[in-house]
Amino acid sequence: MEKFFEEVRSELRALVQAVQVIATEAQHLSQHLADSAVEILDNTDLKALLHIRDTKLGQIKAQLPIYNLDGKDYYFKNEIAAHIRANPKKQK
Repeated sequence: MEKFFEEVRSELRALVQAVQVIATEAQHLSQHLADSAVEILDNTDLKALLHIRDTKLGQIKAQLPIYNLDGKDYYFKNEIAAHIRANPKKQK
C-alpha cells in the first residue's frame, strides 16, 4: 500500500513540475506578445497617417488589407507600412 502512495506522490511531483514549466512558458509568451503589440487603425487614423481625404481613401482601400468588425474597417499599422514599402509612390 505504501508503495502505491509513493508512486502517486512521484506522479504528482512530475505533474507539478510540468505545470510550472507550462506556466513559465505561458508567462514568456505573454510578455513577448505584449512587447510586440500591434497598433490598430480605423479609417480616420489611416487618413491622418497618410494625409489623404475620403476620396483618395476610397481609391486605395481596395489595395489594402482590411479587417471588418461590426461594419467598421480596421487596419494593422505594420501591414500598412509594409504595403507602402512594397508599393513606393511612382515618380511622374
